[in-house]
Parts: sequence; structure tokens; C-alpha cells
Amino acid sequence: MKNIFSFLLLLFPLCGGAQVFDADTLLDNVIAVMKAESPLQMDYSYTVYDGDEAVVCDKGVMKMDGKRYALVMDKMGVWCDGETQWSYMQEIDEVYITDASSDEAQNLSPLFVVENYRSGCSKNVEMQNGAAVVSLQAPSGNDIERVVLCVNMGNNRLESMNVFLQSQGRIEIILDKYQIKCKFASDAYKCPVEELGASEIIDMR
Repeated sequence: MKNIFSFLLLLFPLCGGAQVFDADTLLDNVIAVMKAESPLQMDYSYTVYDGDEAVVCDKGVMKMDGKRYALVMDKMGVWCDGETQWSYMQEIDEVYITDASSDEAQNLSPLFVVENYRSGCSKNVEMQNGAAVVSLQAPSGNDIERVVLCVNMGNNRLESMNVFLQSQGRIEIILDKYQIKCKFASDAYKCPVEELGASEIIDMR
């Protein structure tokens, strides 16, 4: 009996310490937390890589509430009120207006990326440095090859997104300093066109 008891004591830590992560459940938790904490604000850094070389870097703040978001960075601003999206490019001083329902209009939104790629992709999840890393492999033929999400297991918040393109490029988005249940002005998700001076407006709808 003593030998059996000793064996169980040795076995229990091994069984208790082993964790099985289900990608679907993990992503569901991320989506639920993001919606429950909205309206929210987070620091947002954006880097485009060509191979290992960073070719475009920008950073700023994102406000988000469901399908609505406003992303104001040093070189670019994007506003989406759920129906219309405005993209302002400082370098060329132009504002592009598109339909918010298109994938292109929403692919900067963390919530949209998780919801959109949660289905239809093969999934793999593993632990790295205390965070869960979920790799979503898109079906062949897509412009996007795969999406890799890093999730804080303590609060189910998304910490980063890496979008790998078929063209070998990669877009890395880092999310930090979450502020939850924020109160924003009613026009927070609309482009302040009047503040952009003589910027050319290009309506692509």
C-alpha cells in the first residue's frame, strides 16, 4: 500500500502539471474578453518585414468597440465606424474611403483578425515563455499564408499578431497597455477630415 501511495504522489504532479490547450477554446476566450472589455484602447505597433528586414514601422494607439475602431499612428490614421473606413496616408497626404465590410478594411482590427481566421484554418497551439502561441494555417490560394497569435494566458488578451503573406512578407502587430471600458466621443471612429487640411479624398466605394 505504501508503495502504491508513493507512486501516486510521484505521478500526480506529472498529470497535474500537464496541460492540453485547445486552439478553438483559446480563441473563443480571446474574442469573449475583447468584446467584454470594450470599448478599449491599446498601444499598437506595426512593422512590415521583407524577409528579416523591417521596411515599414509605425506606432500609435487603437480605440476599438466591436467592428468600430480608430487607429492613429505617427505616419497613418485609420478610422472605421462599422460602415465606412477612412485611411489617411501622411506621406502622400491622401485619404482613401472604402466599404467597412471588406476584408481589406478590417485587417488592422485585432478582433476581426481573430474572428475571421478562427474558422477555415488548420490550427496549432503551443506554449512559449508563458504565453500561448496559436498558428492558423490558411487554405492554399489565399494571399495570407498563415496568422500567428500570441495570447496572454493570465487574462486571455492578445499580445501580438504576425500575418505571413504568400509573397514572403510578414506584418507584425504588437498590442500593449490595454485600457478597458473606456468612454470615447461619439465621433471617435470617424475620420476628422476637416483637421487634415488640403488632403486629397479618394472614394473607392
